[in-house]
Amino acid sequence: MTSFLKGLKGQRVAVDTMIFVYAFEENSLYLPLLRPFFQAVEKGEIEATTSTITLAECLVQPYRKKDMVLAARYMVLFRNFPHLFVLPVTDEIAERAAFIRAHHHLKTADAIQLATVLIAGSHAFLTNDEGMPQIEGIQFFILDRYLKKG
Repeated sequence: MTSFLKGLKGQRVAVDTMIFVYAFEENSLYLPLLRPFFQAVEKGEIEATTSTITLAECLVQPYRKKDMVLAARYMVLFRNFPHLFVLPVTDEIAERAAFIRAHHHLKTADAIQLATVLIAGSHAFLTNDEGMPQIEGIQFFILDRYLKKG
């Protein structure tokens, strides 16, 4: 088991958009890390949360390419994957996102992702965005940091 996965077992982990894209579209660079991660989520060893913003972001490319099959597969994933909880953008999340955005000069979608982490009670955020600001109460797991260096 990688140190990456050991650090996440037993936690409620918020998952950023690109993680789903890498896994679902089988990115060969990241799949060796993400396949065991999503297997652990499926087994209930990790509880995963994300925002409905993630769904919106994941659907952009399939819709641009008019790939309705891929879009439908994403919809099934987000509706049915065991131990994955997709949280709507509530008033509480929107307010927290505005605060985060104001203080850290982030794009709205990134601020919503971070607000969702906090409101969901997650303390871990799986992303590959090195530009995320340090937010008290969130431990960032940056995927690139766990790749085996040749």
